Amino acid sequence: MKKQIFTTAALIGAMIVSIKAQTYTETFESFSLPNNSFYKDTTGADWQTANAVFRYNWNNQWSYWSEGMAYTNVNDSTNGNYSNLYGCIAYKGYSNSNYYVTGQNYATIVLKSPYQIVDGFYITNTTYAAKVMKYGNSFSRAFGDTTGTGCGCPQGSYPDWFKVTIKGYKNGVMLNDSVEFYLADYRFSNNSLDYIVWNWQWVDCSSLGSVDSIQFFMYSSDVGPYGINTPTFFSIDNFTTSGTAGISSYSALNTKVFPNPVKDKLMIKISENGWYKIRVINILGNTLEEISVNGTIHQPIEILMTNYETGSYIVEISKDNLVEKHLIIKQ
Repeated sequence: MKKQIFTTAALIGAMIVSIKAQTYTETFESFSLPNNSFYKDTTGADWQTANAVFRYNWNNQWSYWSEGMAYTNVNDSTNGNYSNLYGCIAYKGYSNSNYYVTGQNYATIVLKSPYQIVDGFYITNTTYAAKVMKYGNSFSRAFGDTTGTGCGCPQGSYPDWFKVTIKGYKNGVMLNDSVEFYLADYRFSNNSLDYIVWNWQWVDCSSLGSVDSIQFFMYSSDVGPYGINTPTFFSIDNFTTSGTAGISSYSALNTKVFPNPVKDKLMIKISENGWYKIRVINILGNTLEEISVNGTIHQPIEILMTNYETGSYIVEISKDNLVEKHLIIKQ
């Protein structure tokens, strides 16, 4: 679908913006790993798909995955201890696919194109978390078990729960709305309704609206002196977004920006001599670079992009009371 918005030169930022909207689902099947393995980078490098960057960190001092998300093809719904951090209780990805993603508390996904709607994704428990909630271990009680709680509840009826809360961000600011999903819930008066999620379930995040990133926060009723006892891991698949797939802006400025994608130098060809202000803006809405230049139609303006990280940026070009914005991809 194409939508055109017409404004006049009397308005600051007057321009015609052409936006192509689409929905994109990332299944993670394009990745390649040895069987029953997972993404591991001891430099702590983030990884990415066509439309999002998945934050990741590795602690070299203690040699462990300390933060974020990792794509995986681990098929292990049996081993329920800490040696199986990546496997999901559903055994394979959604719809029996080979790849999915496992994340942990505070994991963050940054969208490449500002701004998009996260329509949602499928979610399930990791094997580690599901088995600990079901059977307990030396740190965590079995959900519904009153052993050591001192609450006086009948055996098997303690109202345990385990949930993930998804928060959206825009321009680096956390939005008020959130989406909650219970990965386990033992709060029902009828104990036969108590459950732990064992298969893939859809989480609708569209109510968050237009965002530039989302973050996952995990909570549990089983909390000890050092924090949550329940293993704070979860798995997702089919990450689906919708929004602007591309932005092309035209106005009386009539500039051309190339090459796109860009590796080193971004060239801006202008159609009228004079002073221009150029800003490079990241997906969080932060200005990374701002210059003023007296341009000429005989020589394109150059922006050096060598030191920019791979991803999407907005290049804003203004002259007098006119503004253009171009979405560019840095390779």
